[in-house]
Amino acid sequence: MLFRISEVAVVLTLVTALLIAKHIPALAALPLAQMTGIVCFLFAIFLSLRIYADELRRLRAEK
Repeated sequence: MLFRISEVAVVLTLVTALLIAKHIPALAALPLAQMTGIVCFLFAIFLSLRIYADELRRLRAEK
């Protein structure tokens, strides 16, 4: 499997917490929307690198 359910759950929990915190007036000064975007982008990079490593491992095994 290319990803673990626990990894996805952690990222979804973090993104949900950041989106909820965005609507709390005391935290309005923080750039929470940008932080949420960064977390999503980094997780996408992480997943793409894992897919790349899996494909590379598969190609090397075929040789």
